[in-house]
Amino acid sequence: MEWLDKMNEAITYIEDHIKEKVDLSRAAQIACCSLSRFQRMFTFVTDVSIAEYIRCRKMSLAAGDLLGSDIKVMELSMKYGYESPEAFTRAFQAFHGFSPTTVRKLGTYTHYPRLSFKITINGGNVQMGTKPLVRMEEHSGGRVVSFFVDCRGPEEAAWNLLREWAVAQLSDYPARRYMGCAPKGHHPKGQEHRSDEGPGSHEYMAQMFLLEDEGKSDTFLGAPVCDAPKGLFLVGDVVMNEFQPDGSIDIGASMQRAFGVMAECLTDMGGYEFDLKERPYFEEHVFSKEWFSGEGDLAGFKLWLPIKKDLQRND
Repeated sequence: MEWLDKMNEAITYIEDHIKEKVDLSRAAQIACCSLSRFQRMFTFVTDVSIAEYIRCRKMSLAAGDLLGSDIKVMELSMKYGYESPEAFTRAFQAFHGFSPTTVRKLGTYTHYPRLSFKITINGGNVQMGTKPLVRMEEHSGGRVVSFFVDCRGPEEAAWNLLREWAVAQLSDYPARRYMGCAPKGHHPKGQEHRSDEGPGSHEYMAQMFLLEDEGKSDTFLGAPVCDAPKGLFLVGDVVMNEFQPDGSIDIGASMQRAFGVMAECLTDMGGYEFDLKERPYFEEHVFSKEWFSGEGDLAGFKLWLPIKKDLQRND
């Protein structure tokens, strides 16, 4: 199919410019479509956003450089467009699970291969993309800055407050970890999600994880500080390939789809159950640097679903 060839040519362009700021408008031109359509098609076909793909490829290639040469972390950070070695190290560790020094020592890292578009036909069904990644995480003792609002469209309001604060107060804000939570749910009155629904009114918290000694006080750089999410969570990627009638991404429907996949994984694991009646779920937002300047979308989105041991099944 011609459109597959064009999408693969766009990937080649992205790969050729992966170590610099990729011109997504040029990539869209190569794919013979508008930028918005190119972004939607990319996400639909691959189950990841373009920004997330570029970030993962940079970290994967950086690990290869680290193991294949004596390049220094400072040189790597400059090579892949990071403003400081500290910001690069945080992004590297968030992706690989190890610091650059540990990866060089152990030779263990996460490989994220170059993407190639293709269609697989299996039993008459056309299959494209992949399932979300699901894993278990336990957290305790963390601290976050938190921006709380209670209004109509609270998600946008809370994230705007956090974005303004982060850009004004931090230099490494693109490498930080961000969480959101609606303590009483996005539909506190029990309404069903609709693809055409407008912004509702409810409580929402936008939070950023703090590092080491940053959370010792009740405030950090003028922002209120509180405890980070605690306990055992099932963490899963939310694939942004559900869309509103106007073509924009339907985050709510995408979250529902991811929840179904995660529920299946929890059943397959055995020995655990959801703890949603006692604890709220959280949403991890992965932001591109462009998002902080108001010119980009989410680079990634994850659900943190609280779980606990199923005592009946473990007795």
